[in-house]
Amino acid sequence: MSSECTSYYSAENVFMNGSSCPKEGSDPSATFCCGFNDIKYCCDDPNSFFPYEYGYMWWLRYVRDLY
Repeated sequence: MSSECTSYYSAENVFMNGSSCPKEGSDPSATFCCGFNDIKYCCDDPNSFFPYEYGYMWWLRYVRDLY
C-alpha cells in the first residue's frame, strides 16, 4: 500500500515536489501522507493530514490556551 504526497509550497515559499509514501530507505509502515499543506511527510497514521498551514494550527492552539 502507498499514498501520494502532492506538490506544495513550504512555509518558506519553496516549491516541494510530490512524492510517494513510503519513501525509499525509510520506515516501510510509513505509507500515509501526513502533515499540513506546507509541511508534508510520510507516517503510519491515516488520520494525520490536516488541510491547513502549519503556522495556522499553532495559532489556533495559542488562542485556545488564552481562554
